[in-house]
Amino acid sequence: MTTIELEASKAELVREILNIENSETIGKLRKYLSKLRSNKEEASPCEYTLEEVRQRLAITGKDAIAGIGISGEEMEQRMKPV
Repeated sequence: MTTIELEASKAELVREILNIENSETIGKLRKYLSKLRSNKEEASPCEYTLEEVRQRLAITGKDAIAGIGISGEEMEQRMKPV
């Protein structure tokens, strides 16, 4: 989304909010907006798109077939001291 498109979308949202005539709806909207903004700050530090997940799975599958990596049992043994 370009900057102009973003600004147009924000202006449209403001117009929709200004047309609300119900104080209860405004209260709900305010609460929901606050929740959305706080969730944005708590986003996971590691997020992948579906395409990135597919790429990682393809690489992992190829590595497993090629014998690269360690077995699940070996990983469990390494993790025991931790």
